[in-house]
Amino acid sequence: MPKVSILIPSYNSVNFLPISIGSALSQTYQDFEIIVIDDGSTDNTKEVVRSFIDRYPSKIHYFWQENKGLAVARNTGITHSQGEYLALLDSDDKWLPCRLEEEVRILDTDASVGLVHGRVTCIDSNGNEVRTGKRHPQFLSGYIFDNIFLRKEDIACPTVLFRRSCCEEVGMFDVKLSRLGCEDRDLWLRIAQKYKIIFVDKVLSYYRKSSQSMSSNQKKMIEARLYVVDKYCPANDQSKRGLRNKALARIFRNIGDEFLLKKDFVNARQEYQKAIRNDPLAFWPWINWIKAVLNAR
Repeated sequence: MPKVSILIPSYNSVNFLPISIGSALSQTYQDFEIIVIDDGSTDNTKEVVRSFIDRYPSKIHYFWQENKGLAVARNTGITHSQGEYLALLDSDDKWLPCRLEEEVRILDTDASVGLVHGRVTCIDSNGNEVRTGKRHPQFLSGYIFDNIFLRKEDIACPTVLFRRSCCEEVGMFDVKLSRLGCEDRDLWLRIAQKYKIIFVDKVLSYYRKSSQSMSSNQKKMIEARLYVVDKYCPANDQSKRGLRNKALARIFRNIGDEFLLKKDFVNARQEYQKAIRNDPLAFWPWINWIKAVLNAR
């Protein structure tokens, strides 16, 4: 039985899938299986994966399903996997060779840790490095539910390694988010409620950013973020009202920032006002509201 199961959901990503699979096969840590979940692709994904299976029959397994979205595909992968640890690798992303070795060591050493993650470098559709974002390690290790929920920091999906036992306790990916986004963050929140998280302060993966990626669909991402806020802090739960308001303020501020970048100062001002109503003491909504007001003149 392999120690790690690598889950690669794929939908019409045949241009990048061989790079993704190749980066998994090139790991310095080799006790793993690769589960490719074909989410109803209409390209030649099956043939490409078959060419890898012919060369690595004991390493790679292929499963096809009707197109149901990312959360369902990942759950299919978990169901068919055998590993004690689970690693996510989207079909257009790429790992550095040390990715698994760095993180398996941590989970093997500390049973209180449920999830390990690290840094990513963004690449474009041609594989060129775009940027390595600034991270704040003080928000990324420990019992960090509030930090993730309030988006003081985020967990980079292509770097995550987590225990199968976490899913057995908190559940798998929420299929209601399958076509919206945030399905990964939702699971990390549930894990963070019960387990310690560890951040590896090294670049472990390349994250491919393109106009077709789900994270680029702003309307869906906002809908997903609002769903997640309601899930953990329902409007009728007075004990969580403060946390809910701060989370909503962050969402409206982020929307305002998008409008500000587009020089849409009217809509930017309206979103910052929503943020301020939810969290009057937050600093940046006030500052950016002033910018929107001054630039609109």
